[in-house]
Amino acid sequence: MPDNKTFSGAAGERMYDTKGKLIQAHGGQIQKFTVNGTKRWYWIGEDKTDGYRPCGGIHMYSSSDLFQLKDEGVILRTMDTIEDFMLPYFKQTYGDLDRIEQERLFVDLDRQNCVIERPKIIYNKKTGKYVIWFHADGRCSGSEGDYGKAKAGVAIADSPTGNFRFLGSYKLNYHNDPTADYGFDGWENRGSVRDMNLFLDKDDTAYIIYSSEGNRTTYISKLNDAYTALAAERDTAREGIDFTRNFIGAYKEAHAMFHYKNKYYLIQSGCTGWSPNPASYAVADCPMGPWKEMGDPCPDVGKETTYDSQSACVIPVEEENGIYVYMGDRWNEQDLADSRYVWLPIQFLPDSRIALPRMENWTFN
Repeated sequence: MPDNKTFSGAAGERMYDTKGKLIQAHGGQIQKFTVNGTKRWYWIGEDKTDGYRPCGGIHMYSSSDLFQLKDEGVILRTMDTIEDFMLPYFKQTYGDLDRIEQERLFVDLDRQNCVIERPKIIYNKKTGKYVIWFHADGRCSGSEGDYGKAKAGVAIADSPTGNFRFLGSYKLNYHNDPTADYGFDGWENRGSVRDMNLFLDKDDTAYIIYSSEGNRTTYISKLNDAYTALAAERDTAREGIDFTRNFIGAYKEAHAMFHYKNKYYLIQSGCTGWSPNPASYAVADCPMGPWKEMGDPCPDVGKETTYDSQSACVIPVEEENGIYVYMGDRWNEQDLADSRYVWLPIQFLPDSRIALPRMENWTFN
């Protein structure tokens, strides 16, 4: 466990890698993997070096202690034109694709038009693959808006540091009732995905959590054994078995699920664009619910904006000792590259309650 070092916490000071460059891993996630016998933390997130667009892809950093952060580079790269498939990096990663397949993937890798947000990574013991899911959006044929496509993208690699091979983007589960309220998505755009996250349970079952129905509803869906698709075809999936609909009409995003002792926790934000809002959390006995809403986890001054942050993930630093860290983004809409990170310790309280205290320059000790 890290010792004698501090996190800036609610101060939101800039974070730099070991070469002194600003960390670019927004909306991301930190996981610990054992690679070649060595345990390290791996942090992936959105590269906002150039702001909102051109899209910089998914960046990764690794660390042995969560303080010294080594730049592992952009592990899922975007491209300028479809002819970039002939460049060495893309040829090595996608060299077996024909033109039709290149065109299919380019829509989500076109750095001048695509949106890649909320990337999350998990490891599949059966396949030996690292799997990334992310919110895949952007301008495309039939949609001139940045969030009209509303799909989930998936990529795989043999190593957490890539190269990651993008497989495609997809609509996910939906409520099979044409008369239901799908918000601004409508029935025609059912199965839409925007803010999302992943959760890998102790039994190796993987789940994808995402905002849908015009951000009205939080879906939690099982993934297949390879973690690369839904467990059941979306047109035949059964609500309550293959997926659940949660917090219907509540407009929640920025989902961060974690497990502690015998309970599952889900921290979320409201939907106010780049502006922060009060966090909320819920507790359940299993990943798909039912969920009991517990209110705002923030007890201190600034709780109305979650201390100027939006949840990205929860880091299980030492599960056995109850050491968990909330990681949030402090978005800077005017300069996204300079958006900050807010890391805070999670306090576990009686009756399955938690608290996110406002702290600055705090340590694990």
